[in-house]
Amino acid sequence: MQLDLFDRKTPAPPPSDPSVLESDDEQRLTGQNARILEMLQDGAVTTAELAAVALKYSGRISDLRKAGYRITCHRIAGGNNVYRLED
Repeated sequence: MQLDLFDRKTPAPPPSDPSVLESDDEQRLTGQNARILEMLQDGAVTTAELAAVALKYSGRISDLRKAGYRITCHRIAGGNNVYRLED
């Protein structure tokens, strides 16, 4: 008897995050994540600047944090925020 997808006893593993490529030694960021990281490495970045790269920039910031980068958010006047990469 052949089992189909719905007869499995163990759940399938979750799909990997396509924004982060993993190798044995390091993680390599792709696309928008890599661009945002480059911007943060150059200095503070406003939400307006991030939105020009990715409309859902908060998700990309979350991806970078999950990859181990310490990113802080600082509120400034006018409702804009500034993100910084911490050492």
